[in-house]
Amino acid sequence: MESLFYRYRNITVLLVAICAQLVLVAWQIKGDNDVPLLRVWAITAITPAASLIENARNSTTGFFGSYFALRDARDQARRFRSEADKLQIENQLLKNALAEAQRTEALLGFQSRTPSRMLGARVIGTTTGAGAKSLLIDKGSQSGVRKGMAVVTPAGIIGKILAVYPFASQVLTVSDPGFAAGVESQINHARGIMHGLGNGQARVDYVPGSQKVDPGELFYTSGEDRVFPKGLPAAKLVSSKESPTYLEIFVQPLGNESAPEEVLVIVDPVHQEIPEATAPDSSVYLGPDPPQPAVTEGDPNAGAVNPAGGRGGQTTQADKMFEQYKKIGDAQNFKYGEGGPGSAPPNFNIKVPPPSATGTTGSTGSTGSTGASGIIRPVPKPATSATGTVAPASPVAPRLAPAAASPAVPQP
Repeated sequence: MESLFYRYRNITVLLVAICAQLVLVAWQIKGDNDVPLLRVWAITAITPAASLIENARNSTTGFFGSYFALRDARDQARRFRSEADKLQIENQLLKNALAEAQRTEALLGFQSRTPSRMLGARVIGTTTGAGAKSLLIDKGSQSGVRKGMAVVTPAGIIGKILAVYPFASQVLTVSDPGFAAGVESQINHARGIMHGLGNGQARVDYVPGSQKVDPGELFYTSGEDRVFPKGLPAAKLVSSKESPTYLEIFVQPLGNESAPEEVLVIVDPVHQEIPEATAPDSSVYLGPDPPQPAVTEGDPNAGAVNPAGGRGGQTTQADKMFEQYKKIGDAQNFKYGEGGPGSAPPNFNIKVPPPSATGTTGSTGSTGSTGASGIIRPVPKPATSATGTVAPASPVAPRLAPAAASPAVPQP
């Protein structure tokens, strides 16, 4: 390299001098904006590198800023999730406490309405076998519980005490095949014995085929088993099938519809009456009265009331028949509703003239008499003698004209 510079030292010195001269010239030369050309060259050469460095710095700063922000957001989300879990647990605890308070209130209300003396207990376990089911409660012989006592809830009967221990008792539920209780239907008072089927349902046996049960009818304890007092809700009818001897009745025990957590043990049973079935709502909606036509002044039918209650001369075919029957009764002096059993009805075959045909004839002055049949007959004028005196008219015996053949009108 030294030999190369040494060999071309004159040319190298010349090039350096020329470059220095150009730099000095560029330093002195100014562009249109009064900016030296050398500065323009320098800024143009440095700008791409400066932009690249600034972009790299911004990217690095943004990356680390986003990382720390996401880390804080993740920590915050973790805290929120933990607080939400705590709130859900507290909400569930409050719901359980509210449900327990409601069940306790229902038990106290049921205990106050029932004359039997009861002992409250809590279900602490269940035992389930092949087709069998029993409960374990936290009351035993130390609390006065004895074998064979009834266990109930406000919804219905649960079972009876199967085994007693000092501080616990085993309850045979109504769904167990070994359970039996005397029941009676609420409406038709059909009596039978309810047996568990092991599948959550029960069957009522020994109901005679002549008895009747309605769909959805409730069954209450009859008290004949000497375990459950009379009048406690037991089951609801699911289906029934007629049979020559006994009905095939399947029911759903009311106490099994929800898993009980608190129960009542009947210590001193007292019988009570089976409540009456509530009548279904038979209310019928009646719309408003129809609008009446406007009555103008001078209308002859204004204010007229027809037998059906209408005004303004509005009549129907039934109103016309009513008026016809009334005229027939008035013509024969017959009062509807006053005749006793066996009295003769009026003759509905007679003809009744319209209202304009009765009374006097205004033009001629002659009067007409109406017979019992309702047909008008003229009365003869008195004869006039030659002297101008008027001879009295001879009395005419009233005669009934024969009734015209017409179809018989049915009696009202």
